[in-house]
Amino acid sequence: MFDDFDDNDPAGDDFYNNVDIDETLQKFHLLGNDQSVFFSEEEIEALSYHFFLNNQPEEQMTIIEHGLYLFPNKVDFLVEKASILSMKSAHSEALEIVRQAKAAEPYNSIVHKMEAEILIDLDLSEEAEESFILAIEFSEFEDDDFVVDIYVNYAQLLSNNSQPEKANKIVEKGLKRFPDNEQLYNQLSLNFISNSQYDKGIIYFKKQIDDNPYAYLSWYHLGRFYELTNQHDLALSAYEYSGLANADSKNAFFNMGGIYESRGNYNKAIDNYINSVKNEGDLYPYICIARCYLAIEDGAMARMYIKKAANLEQILPEYNYLIGYSYLTDKTPLKALPYFKKVFKEDIEDFTALKGIFTCYAELNNDNEFEALYQEQMDTNYDLLMINWKEMASVLYHSESDNLLEQFLLEVKANKRMDNELEGVLICIKYDQEPSESNKDSIISRLINQFDDTLESVKLFCTELYENDEFMKIVSIYQTDNE
Repeated sequence: MFDDFDDNDPAGDDFYNNVDIDETLQKFHLLGNDQSVFFSEEEIEALSYHFFLNNQPEEQMTIIEHGLYLFPNKVDFLVEKASILSMKSAHSEALEIVRQAKAAEPYNSIVHKMEAEILIDLDLSEEAEESFILAIEFSEFEDDDFVVDIYVNYAQLLSNNSQPEKANKIVEKGLKRFPDNEQLYNQLSLNFISNSQYDKGIIYFKKQIDDNPYAYLSWYHLGRFYELTNQHDLALSAYEYSGLANADSKNAFFNMGGIYESRGNYNKAIDNYINSVKNEGDLYPYICIARCYLAIEDGAMARMYIKKAANLEQILPEYNYLIGYSYLTDKTPLKALPYFKKVFKEDIEDFTALKGIFTCYAELNNDNEFEALYQEQMDTNYDLLMINWKEMASVLYHSESDNLLEQFLLEVKANKRMDNELEGVLICIKYDQEPSESNKDSIISRLINQFDDTLESVKLFCTELYENDEFMKIVSIYQTDNE
């Protein structure tokens, strides 16, 4: 019953409005010795919600069982009991309880929805479908979000059973009740994606746009399918139309930002990421904006935007190492080092943080710490270095640790699967050390058949060439051919 509640949502306070929760908890502790303790229905609901929020399923079950003892066949309590049993994977018992609730209130949409979800867990799809149909039929007076959830879950059932067309029809019925509902549009896309029908998704949303050219969510989802099929110019166009149709189409602006960022057009990416911020909860675009400012080497602006997303610090490692890289951009590696160490201490598989530590040691000319860290990681974290071998080789190359680089590349060479990529790296190093036309031609020639790998190596080992306008014009030609 409480699956959709957020413990940060002030609406949750409604449970406590007329209940002293501390006093009620004291009464609850008496239950073990005295089953005659009386609770009002409101107190039982408040305690159940309290135990749910605090992840105390046993205590929640105890108070609900007592509630059913005091108020037999109270449907809300039966639904909560079924929900607790479902979370414990006791699906057959949960089904038995929810059917008691259905017998008591056969027109209760909440009961039918829960029955459907339990039947899915029991792999009884046909019966689940019948329950979803009844849940929709009796949902006239339920909250909009709850009803949308019925349509979405029903469509997911059909889509997962390889019935995307029928799933679409269910969502379309939902959209007649709730036009422009983003959750329903997302499910439309998922119906095609989960059945690998990307081209059909494009055809479907094109038809929706033909029927309504101002349907901003149809434009947005058309853009998603163009992006999924690597048609990035068409994706950009669709996202732009979505933004024109509705200035609040934040997902379209965000995705445009992502495409422009991937193309190295950081100023346009920043503009679109800024347009995607529509409320105080939109924090991740600030991280993306900071990334773009780092790419154009503006550490101060990067930090300004990172700090706008301060609430993400504890849940997003990227927050800390972006601050680290902003200080590296400002040539202050001593300030950067603690941020990288913090992330790497929490996750020794985070190569981005490890690379930051190596870079700080190199910038500080701390050769002893650099070499000690390298040897330690080769001994204890060898697989991580091999997975990210090209970036690790780049760190060694730019830090002028020639002996370590030679040893490292010999390790890479021992793995025959990397021979081809290693050849590309050596071609780029050769050009960087001797920037002749013939060496450049070797790189350009390699772009024809091995575009992504070669461009990555140029970016890592030939910074000046990567930033050369003439070379990037050539790259753009080959990039178009490879899309």
